[in-house]
Amino acid sequence: MRFLGDENLFDPIIDYLKNLGHDVLSVRDKGLSGISDEEIYQMACKENYIIITMDKDFSRIVRFPAENCGGIILVKIYRRTLDETLSIFIKYFSQIKNDDIEKNLIVITPERYRIKRSQ
Repeated sequence: MRFLGDENLFDPIIDYLKNLGHDVLSVRDKGLSGISDEEIYQMACKENYIIITMDKDFSRIVRFPAENCGGIILVKIYRRTLDETLSIFIKYFSQIKNDDIEKNLIVITPERYRIKRSQ
């Protein structure tokens, strides 16, 4: 799968996805830190990337409809250590099927994950 990692996403999550063999483009690594959410969204739509972010703004489905890009994964794991955050992410990400990600909004929290399917 092709992911576009927002600048606020922890590096261990990016590394984990890369180690699984996914194509992950990091906004920071590309020198694009500071670009707007709209620019990230447009880049993802143009290149069919799945946005992976910790920015709650991307959960606004009217503003950022997941069906127009590859999908959106919102990692809502806050106030945890890097190791705890990565562990929680791995626990739930490993349970999500690729078909559930594509064109949908996935929200991962410490307690569970949920899928908001596109219409």
